[in-house]
Amino acid sequence: MKTILSSDSMDIPDGVKVKVKAKAIEGNDIELVSRSCALINQRCHVKNKDIRKFLDGIYVSEKGAIAVEEN
Repeated sequence: MKTILSSDSMDIPDGVKVKVKAKAIEGNDIELVSRSCALINQRCHVKNKDIRKFLDGIYVSEKGAIAVEEN
């Protein structure tokens, strides 16, 4: 994921935060976050290779609201 997101050709919309080390994509607008996830997923597809050898991928681990810490 680091290699994919470090390239300059990724157009992540304003209002969407991508945390590479935490492997998280956050934002207030569900459509922008979904679009960003779809773009990243499309970039991860293996092309012109035997896909049985590539077991790595990006998956949705959980969905939900992000808890806000109160000080």
